[in-house]
Amino acid sequence: MLAPVRMSESPNHEKLRRLLDVRRTLASESDYERLLERVLEEGRAITGARYAALGVLDQERVGLERFLTSGVDPVTREAIGEPPRGRGVLGVVISDPRPLRLANVREHPDSYGFPAGHPPMRSFLGVPIMIGGEVWGNLYFAEKEDAREFSEADEQAGVVLAEWAAEAIENVNE
Repeated sequence: MLAPVRMSESPNHEKLRRLLDVRRTLASESDYERLLERVLEEGRAITGARYAALGVLDQERVGLERFLTSGVDPVTREAIGEPPRGRGVLGVVISDPRPLRLANVREHPDSYGFPAGHPPMRSFLGVPIMIGGEVWGNLYFAEKEDAREFSEADEQAGVVLAEWAAEAIENVNE
């Protein structure tokens, strides 16, 4: 009798498994700030991004009132200066709340300069977080591992993460 052949899991299968684990993790989180941190940490892991950010929209839904990051050390954060307010490519995802995947963020026609001290970023993925049918905020991922571009699978994972983040945010805020 032949032994069964074991095939290694594909990267997309591993991503799906991780996403399912993330849903449980986010659903069990009761601290709002910790929840937002977890969304960023898990988003980086799932997409293979070096950097992640979560932008919370202002009441008018035209700019950012909060901007949280993951992957940026405190010294770099300080060197960058004021957080973005939602112009440039970040503003594109605000005004047109659909996923946006770019090979080089600096080549987009709406790219709005990077401040001195900002780490280099090329690849970009932006995904809206919708709550109650309205945009609540956006997830932003930059610098795909191994200098690659974000894939369609990364985009799909980002969309799913944003949906599960929205559910968890609603639950924590109730």
